[in-house]
Amino acid sequence: MGGLFGNLNQASKALMANQVAIQITGRNLANVNNPLYARQRAIMGDRYVEQTPTGPQGSGVEVLQVQQLRDAFLDSQVIRQSSDTGSLAAQKAILSNLELVLGGQLSSASSPSSVTDTVNSATGIGTALDNFFNSFAALAANPSDIPSRSAALVAAQTLADRLNQVDQNLATSQIDQEQQIVADVKTANNLLTDIAQLNGEIRKVDDGNGGASDLIDQRQAKLEQLATLIKVDITRDSANPNETNLSISGIQLVAQGQLVHQIGYLTQASAATLSSAGTLGARTQGFEVGDYDPAGTFTPTAVSNGGASMLSIGDSISGTGIPSGTTVTAKLDGSSIQLSKSVSSTGYNGYVSLTVNGVSDSRMGFINDGSKIVTLSNTVGYTIVPTGGSVAGRYQAIFGNPTATYMTAQGLRAQITDLSAQLRAQVNTIYNPTGASSTDFFQNTDVSLSGGATVAGSRNVTVSDTTGVSVGMHVSGTGIPSGATVAKVLDGSRFTLSIPATSTASSSTLAASRDLLAVRGDLTASTLSTSATTAAGANAIVSKIAALRDASFTWNSPISGGAAFTAKFGDYNRNVITSLAQTIQSVSTRSDEADVVATAVKNQRDSISGVSLDEETADLLRFQKAYQANAKVITVIDDMLTSLISMIR
Repeated sequence: MGGLFGNLNQASKALMANQVAIQITGRNLANVNNPLYARQRAIMGDRYVEQTPTGPQGSGVEVLQVQQLRDAFLDSQVIRQSSDTGSLAAQKAILSNLELVLGGQLSSASSPSSVTDTVNSATGIGTALDNFFNSFAALAANPSDIPSRSAALVAAQTLADRLNQVDQNLATSQIDQEQQIVADVKTANNLLTDIAQLNGEIRKVDDGNGGASDLIDQRQAKLEQLATLIKVDITRDSANPNETNLSISGIQLVAQGQLVHQIGYLTQASAATLSSAGTLGARTQGFEVGDYDPAGTFTPTAVSNGGASMLSIGDSISGTGIPSGTTVTAKLDGSSIQLSKSVSSTGYNGYVSLTVNGVSDSRMGFINDGSKIVTLSNTVGYTIVPTGGSVAGRYQAIFGNPTATYMTAQGLRAQITDLSAQLRAQVNTIYNPTGASSTDFFQNTDVSLSGGATVAGSRNVTVSDTTGVSVGMHVSGTGIPSGATVAKVLDGSRFTLSIPATSTASSSTLAASRDLLAVRGDLTASTLSTSATTAAGANAIVSKIAALRDASFTWNSPISGGAAFTAKFGDYNRNVITSLAQTIQSVSTRSDEADVVATAVKNQRDSISGVSLDEETADLLRFQKAYQANAKVITVIDDMLTSLISMIR
């Protein structure tokens, strides 16, 4: 449209466009300190161009789109780095705490070699070992001296107390961290629910003109928070690019606006309980994905409450043996549905993976060839291994397999158990060579378990009688791994282990004890034997015990894959602490590097998505001047029209 009226129309459109641009700029400035906000821009232009006698003319500038300045690649990088930093930060905190549990003030991250100086580990096991051997060496020099005898007994009791305390602290750390893992998993499931809901809301309000920008900001914040807890795979939905699908280990968690599965964590105690059920003996401690419970909770036990309540009549169902176009025609009960077409699986009867409304692996169902009835599985069964986030970091630091370059709480506990067992065996062999347990030096309150039968990979142990066995007692014997404890007493002849047995065997030496090490209760300074003879000054026994300091023994260390090696008591203990110190150093270095990368990626994203005061202020002035200029154009056109009308009159 040409002429004054056409120009007036175009000027008014430009006035409105600049007004919208000023509003968007003001909104950007209002969110300058909001780290979750991605700045927006008004994209202006002519909606169409038409040919006129005087040439092509635009329809008038207007806001074509409100663009949210986000870089999908950088958003993905931030989420990925959040998983890495979350995992490493959790490991660093836990491993540093384990160092305190050992009582070693080592400055391990900077100098693992400092463990050779027991002054740097004044409250550690190494100092207690040195004091124990030193006290017996002093007693050997004066075996009849009562104060020296008392000092030897005190040193022995101190060593036993320190070993037992470290073991108990490690056990407490395991329990505490499992509780935190459970809490983190619950938070992750809540975030999955929120993300699914946001996907649905984004679809409703997404008008292609920035209408869903706030919701996209909220979802990105949820995704980053989720990533710090557990690493999931994020993909854009092919049909709706503004929606995200989430999966883990190939199993879908969120599909568009639907929460398909939830994450569960089976604690060590729960796994021991399930093992006693026989058919669930394969269920082990760790992470899994199971059916979504509409009530909003996930219980990682044998049965979830999903059932048929997740499905609706008319939902499409596909899977092995199910004809194309099959739908749900009825929900028969809490676990069974009726299909519109009969199953045709050439004689196959069993569980298959079902695709519901296009979402693969949504459910497991039991099908019968020729039947229209499908029974949905309530069994939680997708085992997963998270590779990032705090839950993965916590699990790795506490329950991961120890190696020569990575020490875990479980590995530490196994090594402390081996150290105690070796010390007890060697001292008792010297102190009581006849083997009469009632006169041993270290005499724990053992419960001898006859008829002990274990099966490789199982936690169940069958014995003749479980009298005296209680939760938390240490278990030793053929096929029992170091550090194994009683997780649950099932009945008069069965109990479960905290860790599965390593071999199939019957053990005649199976025993359970409350403490790792304990000095015989009736030993006193006057009854402590220094030699098998009664001659004054005889010191054969205490001299041999003191000489254990320099003797080498065979160990089966978890950090060397169970391979046998020889070392002295002090060297073995230093190896334990050095392995932990080196682990802390390695994790700390990786954590610091991950923090640097995460900060760099966030800064790079902020350069695109973040609000700049200088830039927004300049834009505000620019749009203000443009608004004033267009207002001036309208004023001039108004004056011209007024003059024109006056001339006509």
